[in-house]
Amino acid sequence: MPLSGIASDIGLSSDKMDTPSATSSAEEKRRFSRVHLTIPAQISRSGPRGSDYPAHLRDVSASGAFCYTQLVLTLGSPVRLSFHVPVAGREVEISCEGSVVRLEAGERHAGVAIQFARLQLGETEPYALE
Repeated sequence: MPLSGIASDIGLSSDKMDTPSATSSAEEKRRFSRVHLTIPAQISRSGPRGSDYPAHLRDVSASGAFCYTQLVLTLGSPVRLSFHVPVAGREVEISCEGSVVRLEAGERHAGVAIQFARLQLGETEPYALE
């Protein structure tokens, strides 16, 4: 399935991927629309020794995501995030690479905002987000 088809099926349609968000709030000028998606995910530090840790997505867009995890990270840390979404009766893995752009302290889990540099939907070629 082409990138645009999978993206459309999970709410990241190509028009949302290419068009700035209509949000006009001064606090929240987003480049892409966000989708509320509360599902389990895996997060790791990028690199050969990065072990997967459980995470839980809060929302995702074509350019980033926000999740909760117990993995201790710092601003600017390169990370890999992966999760599965149902598409046309099957599970499709979405794998993203990016960096931590915001951290929110929590009692048990930290909130982590990630800006994607690369995004791969299923078995398609990776998509650079530059």
